[in-house]
Amino acid sequence: MGDHYQTLGIRRDATKAEVKAAFRRHALRDHPDRHAGTANAAARADAARRFRQASDAYHVLSDDRRRAEYDFRLRGSASSYARTSSGWASSSSASYGYGYGYGHGGGSWRRTSPGAGPGASAGSIDWELLLKAVTRRGFLINLGFART
Repeated sequence: MGDHYQTLGIRRDATKAEVKAAFRRHALRDHPDRHAGTANAAARADAARRFRQASDAYHVLSDDRRRAEYDFRLRGSASSYARTSSGWASSSSASYGYGYGYGHGGGSWRRTSPGAGPGASAGSIDWELLLKAVTRRGFLINLGFART
């Protein structure tokens, strides 16, 4: 999947209203219901794909937190948000174990050094991962119950 800003045809500093208007334009043009009567199956599939991409882009760019994380990851790497079978997630979330449920690849609080071999642990803490886990809603709710 490409850049969400390119998908919607907006600038990176677009306001929420501009994001919403761009999504509405794409939704009106590419919504699967508008192409249901089309005899060409390839055209229907292409319109559905474009609608999903616009929907994914809107989902990320309309929420301030998701947009900030997307922009941060876009600057640092080529990862982006995508729709998964279990819901919405960033492409790196499977390795971090975010989301609901268990068994999403685990993830360790410890980061291995770039020169270390497989299985080696340098002992440094991945603070970004730790901060995200500690500030999750479920963690904070459980912490509140543990204190009572």
